Amino acid sequence: MDKSYENDMQYPEYMENGDVRGRCGFHCRKCPAYKENIHSDADRSRVHLTWNKIYGLDVPPSVLNCDGCLKPDDEHPVRIGGDCEIRNCVLEKNLAHCGLCADFPCDLMERHLASVETVVPECRSSCSPEEFRDFIEPYLCREYLESEKNK
Repeated sequence: MDKSYENDMQYPEYMENGDVRGRCGFHCRKCPAYKENIHSDADRSRVHLTWNKIYGLDVPPSVLNCDGCLKPDDEHPVRIGGDCEIRNCVLEKNLAHCGLCADFPCDLMERHLASVETVVPECRSSCSPEEFRDFIEPYLCREYLESEKNK
């Protein structure tokens, strides 16, 4: 597999105004589990509890310190999603992210996007504005990916 896109420092197209975007378009720099946003056990606990509330995820607080999917495998990064099918697909196609794929949006990506998009209506009423900003908005990436495809 050609991993020429693996290093975000070599490929500034991953950066948008200093904000890191993952292979799937998630806004890593705004994700509350991203390494730059985790400063304490209280931060980890907040992510753990809120992801459980919104998504039903039970990610142990001890692993909430994600390096993101741009970090090369040989640097042994911590990734919340583990071995991500989307990341693997993008790397196999030698693309920076899904928005550059001729097949976007494929079934795999539609399922990924739906994991966030389906909770939005409920979260508008059950989440605080801060929770919505921190735990929904970083993952609403369809518009970004579609705009990238149309460039």
